[in-house]
Amino acid sequence: MKIQNKKAAMEMSIGTIVTIVLLMSVLVLGLVLVRSIFTGATGSVDDLDDKVKAEINNLFAQEDDNVVVKLGSDKKARVKAGTADFGVAIGASTYDGSEVGDRSRLQYRLELGSSNDDCVEKLGDTKTANLIKENLNQWNDFEDWGGPNAYARILFSIPKGTALCTQKILIDVRDTQQPGDINLAGTSFRIQIIKSGLF
Repeated sequence: MKIQNKKAAMEMSIGTIVTIVLLMSVLVLGLVLVRSIFTGATGSVDDLDDKVKAEINNLFAQEDDNVVVKLGSDKKARVKAGTADFGVAIGASTYDGSEVGDRSRLQYRLELGSSNDDCVEKLGDTKTANLIKENLNQWNDFEDWGGPNAYARILFSIPKGTALCTQKILIDVRDTQQPGDINLAGTSFRIQIIKSGLF
């Protein structure tokens, strides 16, 4: 009788251990899946290659807009403190669908937004502006172009120890061949500085 009880207890212990191991494996796989879903769309763009340009061209078709940002639907880039050269790709299309022709036809301007953002409060205007490697409040030429579309990469460098905060970035685009250089369109996205962690 005692031998049978010991055998049953041993089988139950092994079954419990196997169940716990399987549950932990499923939990880890679930965390990896959630991480890939939430960070895949906001990954840094290292180069304006054909794949990135194709994704931006798809955004033009989906959003039916002249200016698009290659981020997730929430248009938020999550960047860990201590990250250098984090790139966000943007694209613009001519107002009439004609060929761009050169880099200076379409131009973009970046500004810091002010609503519901706390980077300016925590860091100040100058330090917040220094997170962006592009010129603010002036017109910049796009890096690449093809057909009616132009493409650029906005770079951010977030030093270690930067306070965790969120900042809205405004983008205006103009077509210099449009009479009076009137702004073609505008959009925005947010950069969220997050702490370095497990993921």
